[in-house]
Amino acid sequence: MNKKITTLLFSLLILTLISACGADLTPTPAPPAPSASAILNEDMIYTLKEGEVFSAREREAFLAAISTDKDQFLANQVSYSIGTLGDNTYRLFRLVPIAEVLLGNIKPIGDNLVSVELAQAIENALEEETTSFEHNGTTYVVTLDRRVPQISTRTDAAIASTQYLEAYDPNYNEVINTHEFRLNLGLALKNGENSFSYDGDKYGILAVPGGYSITDSELNFLAELSSIYVIPQGTNENISLAFKNKVREAIETDLDGFIYTDNTGQQTEYQIEQLENSWTITKVVAE
Repeated sequence: MNKKITTLLFSLLILTLISACGADLTPTPAPPAPSASAILNEDMIYTLKEGEVFSAREREAFLAAISTDKDQFLANQVSYSIGTLGDNTYRLFRLVPIAEVLLGNIKPIGDNLVSVELAQAIENALEEETTSFEHNGTTYVVTLDRRVPQISTRTDAAIASTQYLEAYDPNYNEVINTHEFRLNLGLALKNGENSFSYDGDKYGILAVPGGYSITDSELNFLAELSSIYVIPQGTNENISLAFKNKVREAIETDLDGFIYTDNTGQQTEYQIEQLENSWTITKVVAE
């Protein structure tokens, strides 16, 4: 009798194991990996004029100046002045001293000459306590060197901006990120213009959510300017600028998702999740 009971229990155990093995042990699918990430850039990107050096010390002094609303700074014994181009973009000038004022007397520096008219303009600027003035089409900047007023002309050194300019065709990145191209684009944006010229060609500016689209002389899309970085999750993946623009548009309009149509006409749905100044963009997988 005991033997039969033992045999029955053993059989039930075997059946239980068989049932467990036959059950659906497929693991629950993990959430799909994000297709891309987006970041609101707050770091300055520097575009230097050819031949200029703007090292870590200059950058540190510049950031300290704008954090305290100053329009001048000194680094490596060179004075700089700061102009604005709008949208968190700055035009940086290297100052070239031409004269100083000692005990009320204007003394030229080096081989520079100070005309009677320029001397009067300098005296007016000192009286008005202004930091810059125009004379005969030239901008002059007033700084203090060990409490001695110094008068300087200025020359372009760099452009600093949190906005990133990216070409649709990577072969054009080198051209569009030259100092002159960025400067002409920045001046147009500052003046509210919808076009600018560079190297004999005319370019268009179109305001879009999250930034600006730049077109070439034939109205083809050339580049995008934005502070929102959109980067792929995979290191070997590429993301089209059209997709990046769709992401920026969704972020700027506070959408939690969007549908993207690629160049073959295929539509894909994505969802967006925000964490402070960053977002994850995930492909929606149909159940």
